[in-house]
Amino acid sequence: MYLMEEVGEPVFYSAEKKRKKVVISVLLVIAFCFIGIGGIIFFRNFLRTSSQSIVVAIPTPTPDPMAPKSVLLMGYGGAGHDGGLLTDTMIIGRIIPKEKKVVLISIPRDLWVPMEVKYGTESAYKINAAFAIGSDDKAYPNKPKKYQGDNGGLVMARDVVGRVTGLAVDYAVAIDFSGFEKLMATLGGVFIDVPYTFEDKLYPVKGKEKDTCGKSDEDIAKTTATLSGTLLEQEFPCRYEILKFEKGKQFMDAGSALKFVRSRHSDVNGGDFGRSMRQQAFLLGIKSRLLSFSGATKIIPLITDALKMVDTDISFQDVTGMIERYGDPSKYTVSSVYLTDQTVLMLSTSSNGQSILVPKTGSEDWQSVHAYIDEELEKISESTPSAVVQ
Repeated sequence: MYLMEEVGEPVFYSAEKKRKKVVISVLLVIAFCFIGIGGIIFFRNFLRTSSQSIVVAIPTPTPDPMAPKSVLLMGYGGAGHDGGLLTDTMIIGRIIPKEKKVVLISIPRDLWVPMEVKYGTESAYKINAAFAIGSDDKAYPNKPKKYQGDNGGLVMARDVVGRVTGLAVDYAVAIDFSGFEKLMATLGGVFIDVPYTFEDKLYPVKGKEKDTCGKSDEDIAKTTATLSGTLLEQEFPCRYEILKFEKGKQFMDAGSALKFVRSRHSDVNGGDFGRSMRQQAFLLGIKSRLLSFSGATKIIPLITDALKMVDTDISFQDVTGMIERYGDPSKYTVSSVYLTDQTVLMLSTSSNGQSILVPKTGSEDWQSVHAYIDEELEKISESTPSAVVQ
């Protein structure tokens, strides 16, 4: 039996999780290509055009090798960012080979969920803390053993997201902002179909987080004591820049794309739900960009960067096995499912004052969330190839 306690924001001693040096040279490709379906052809072309002899290891067949697979994609700030291991992005890529479909399921970061941070005891946190808590053995030394070590963050995030969605999460991939920018630089930018026009007047400028904006220490103390959130941020305009994106397809380099997916303060879809839409639009842009490549001219730098920037539990054998089985990615369609306060969630406040999201039917009623996701997946299964659920 588990005990349940409610807690505040987690404490982290480690600014950056050490990277595993494993023989999974296609991890980055999987993180942003396979979820967008482009990675299959991309990697297959590389195998065919490389001058080296490569032996592909095929994994042991499962009872149904064409069964759906779920990959959890996460993005986090990394070193130099407050709460650097808290995930800004959590998206499940549900791959359905028999139907030639991929479904992107966005998980809002403020979802209030139980986590086993100490063996036998569950505590409530925002879901974006799962990867961070699992990655920090110093602050959380009494976690179950499966949440400790190099893969602890990936395993905890998989388990928590699986509990919330009712889906078996087969793999997880995490990349930080630095890795994101390197990926974009290697790709040479992408075209993204911006879903709506928006303006963000409070996008943080790196390096100016503590700028006084001409205020005295006394003024800062008074302001901080009386204001919080957006109202407090507005008192320090020099710390922020103004962003504006117009609806429609446009080219974005690394810096623009990162701002596009991170922005949170627009009057139009400025919260986490709007950001989820933009993150999925970015993944579709990545898919299109990768499908435009041929040969191995781009994959070598991707492989080189992958070992430096990504955490994952996908093995080389898993990747090559899926490549062989799943077929032409250009034949796949991509649909979207969002967990929002317009569907099965509602806004609430934790006992310690945090703004959170919980199921409408009860703070621990994940069955209602499971049922909603199952219904949406069924609609997508029955839909025509071009249908998109939002």
